[in-house]
Amino acid sequence: MNDLGAAVGDPAHAMNSAAKRVGWARSAAESHPVALPFAVALVVRVVAAMGITALHHGYLFPDETDYVDFGRLAASGHLTPTTAGGYGEVLFHQAASFMWPVTVLFKVFGPHAIVAALWAGLFGAVTAALVAVLVCRVLGHRWATVTGLAVAVFPSQVLWSSVVLRESMVWAGLAGTAVGILIFSWAKHWRSLAGATLMVGVSLLSLAFLRTWAFLPAAWAAALAVWLFRPARPALTRTLCALLCLLVPLASGVGLAGNSYVRDHGQQLGYERSVLSEGAKSAFVHPKLVAAKGRSTKVKPTPTTIAPTPTTIAPAPTTVVTAPSAVADEEIVVPSGFSNDLKALPTGFVAFALRPFPWQHGDGLSYDLAAVEELLYYPLYLLALVGVVAYRRRRDLIAFPLVVAVFITGIASETEGNLGSAFRHRDQLFWAVAFFATLGANHLWALWRRPRNSDEELSPILVEAQPLTVQASR
Repeated sequence: MNDLGAAVGDPAHAMNSAAKRVGWARSAAESHPVALPFAVALVVRVVAAMGITALHHGYLFPDETDYVDFGRLAASGHLTPTTAGGYGEVLFHQAASFMWPVTVLFKVFGPHAIVAALWAGLFGAVTAALVAVLVCRVLGHRWATVTGLAVAVFPSQVLWSSVVLRESMVWAGLAGTAVGILIFSWAKHWRSLAGATLMVGVSLLSLAFLRTWAFLPAAWAAALAVWLFRPARPALTRTLCALLCLLVPLASGVGLAGNSYVRDHGQQLGYERSVLSEGAKSAFVHPKLVAAKGRSTKVKPTPTTIAPTPTTIAPAPTTVVTAPSAVADEEIVVPSGFSNDLKALPTGFVAFALRPFPWQHGDGLSYDLAAVEELLYYPLYLLALVGVVAYRRRRDLIAFPLVVAVFITGIASETEGNLGSAFRHRDQLFWAVAFFATLGANHLWALWRRPRNSDEELSPILVEAQPLTVQASR
């Protein structure tokens, strides 16, 4: 009879089947709040990577060429100190957390770009799972599943983790550090403390050989965050985080807590902006070019005094440099000094956090698609702001994501020179935006469901978090 009803299109039978499917989906979401986002993210990225490989001849982004070519040379044993003028070994070392596994995969499966793209896709899925872990710890399974799936299918997250780029490993390193700090907040026994230390240590060490200007803010934020709330074992937790902040940078070659890197690169922010702007269609920094006095291959800025123009009363200090990508007979006039860096901050911040604006059109489809995605980012920013304000007393939850987001945004605002790189690097913080936005959505949902005449506390923080805190302390 049921078969006959299905065959003739019985509405009751169809509704019953639909209800069963919805119930199954809800049960799966509640039972597997971390595994489900991971699986969905992985499938989406595998399909995207295979589709890009099949439909697009060559590489979507120029940086992919370097990773694939240098990985192939390393896999065949032909990567030498003279490869690409020494740049090959430099990039291999700077991105070793990404390049070493890619090299091994090339040796095992062959030097195919799709192999490296799938490796990047794996860590895109890991990032979605880690965000789900953060939310699950605070708000429970349903919100964790929703947030994890949002990260899993967010367009730019899918794109950057379906091509041969190190971006997804940077995201996973930052999100993994956040999970470790959250474990530190309630860990009392040595096993939990050891697990948190291992989580933070491995995440920071992987970041150290991916992107230094994301790694150091994460290390500093980890050491600072545990002072903004009281961990279950405050003295031990703060000592461990301080040691990680001091020693992991030292082990990676950037000095104690990164002091040597800051000393060497802190005075070259203008140079970084200028180099990133050269040859970029979406450049928002436009350095002045002057005729070179002689051919030079130097990368480090060489101080040179420039005669001020007659209309200049108090000229800002400037430096003439030869950028690696500059035309052979040209040099860049790079403004340097604190005042110039301060002037560059607002423009860099807008480019990093808000542009391209939805009403702007660029030179290609990728620019226009990025502008459309801003329509998703802006509401998430508003929800994230609500979440930070609503959960401001739960500093164990928001301290690390907020501090590291501020640090990375500040550095990016000073060093970005074109919208393409700024848009791509912004996704380093999408996990934090998604986490805060979920807190904000939960708060607004609790307000909407609260009876109009109720005298209960508006904030859902204590109501939501208390059962989880008690459970964690057993």
